[in-house]
Amino acid sequence: MAHSSKLRDLILNTRVPLILEQFPLEWECFDGSLHDWCDWFDHEASDPPTFELMSLADTRTPQWERKRTRATHLSMQQFLREYGVLEEDHTHWAAYQYKRAHEIPASCLKGIDFSCFGFPEHGNDFSLWLGSEQANTPCHYDTFGVNIVVQVFGCKSWLLFPPETPLQSTRVPYEESSVYCLDNFYAPDPEKMQHYEELGREAYHCNLQAGDVLVVPRHWWHYVEAMSTSLSVNYWVPLKVDMDLALDEFLVKHIVESFVKGENDEMKQYLLNPNQLNDISDKPSELFAQFEAAVQNMESGQSNRKLWETDYISQKNCESLLISISHSVRPLKVMPPEEYKLLLQNNSKRFQTASTPLEPTPISSTWELLVSSMCAPRVIAGMKREFFRRLRQSNTT
Repeated sequence: MAHSSKLRDLILNTRVPLILEQFPLEWECFDGSLHDWCDWFDHEASDPPTFELMSLADTRTPQWERKRTRATHLSMQQFLREYGVLEEDHTHWAAYQYKRAHEIPASCLKGIDFSCFGFPEHGNDFSLWLGSEQANTPCHYDTFGVNIVVQVFGCKSWLLFPPETPLQSTRVPYEESSVYCLDNFYAPDPEKMQHYEELGREAYHCNLQAGDVLVVPRHWWHYVEAMSTSLSVNYWVPLKVDMDLALDEFLVKHIVESFVKGENDEMKQYLLNPNQLNDISDKPSELFAQFEAAVQNMESGQSNRKLWETDYISQKNCESLLISISHSVRPLKVMPPEEYKLLLQNNSKRFQTASTPLEPTPISSTWELLVSSMCAPRVIAGMKREFFRRLRQSNTT
C-alpha cells in the first residue's frame, strides 16, 4: 500500500513523462501469449470485432479516423495471421483501438486493476488498443486526466511534446476530449522539414516495450505508432481540474454542432470523428442543460466519481519520491537532436505526392480555419471567463 501511494503521488505530480520499466503486473488475462488472448476473445465475444483499415499510401495528411475503412470479416486470429507482420505487399495497417472495457469479453479483462498504481477506484474505466505495425494515432493531447499506459504485448513509439509547444491545434476532426494538431508525424513533408526540426527543441521519445508503463502528464501532446503488433491498456486518472475543463468541451461541442446541423453526411463525416457522428444533440437546449449541470458541479465541487488533485508536491519532493520507490522509474528526457532528426527523416520517406491525391474536402479552407479558430483553447477560455464574470455580476444584483 505504501508503495502504491508513493507511485500515485508521483503520477499526479510529475512534470515530465515517466517510464516504469518492466513493472510487475499480475493481470491474469495476459498470462499467456497474444495468440492466447486473441483466441479467448474469438471464443467468448458475442459480436465479431470491427477493425479499422488504413491505407499505407495515404500520407499527405495525418491518418485521421475519418479516412479509415471498417472491416467486419476479421476475427482476432485472422488479424494475427494477416497483419501480424506487415510484408512488402501489404497495402493497409489494421487496428482494433480505443475499446472500452464493456466492449471486451470479461475473460479478456480478468485481473486488470490499477490499484498497484494507487488508483483502486478505476471502476473498469479503461481502454484497450490493439494494432498492427504502423497503426497510429495522429498527434493530439487529451483534455482530461493523467494517462497511465500499460504496454502488454509488442512495442509502441511515443513522441511527446510539452503543452506549451507551438503545434497548430485544430478541432477538425472534432473528437470530444481530444485536441489534434495539423502536424503529420507519420509522414512529415520533406519540404517542411525545417518546421518539424524546430519542434524538436522539446521533443521527448520512448519505444515502450512489453511490460513497461508510461505516465503521460495532463495536456502533453503525443503521437503514437505501433512498431510491431501491439496490445496496450490505458487509464485516464480523473482530476478535479477536469470539472472546469468540462465547460470548455461543452462550448467546443456547441460551436462544432452549430456548423454541422442540417448539413449533409459528407460534411458531418469530415468535421466529426466517426465516434461522434451519433452523438449530436437533437436541440441546443439539450446541450445547454448539460452545460448548466457542469457549471453547478464545478461550483459545488461534487462529482459521481473520485477526482484527484494534482501539483500538490514540489519538484524537489518529486525527485525524492523517485529515489524512494523501489521499482525502476525513469523520467523521460529531451530527445537528442540527431535522434529526433533521424526519426523525422525515416518517417518522411513514407510521404508520397504522386501516387495519392489529397483528401477531397467538402468545406473551404476558410471555413475549416474558422471552426478551429473559434474552438482554439485560448478563445474558449476567454468565453468562459466572460461567462463567469457575467454570472458573478448577475448573482450580486
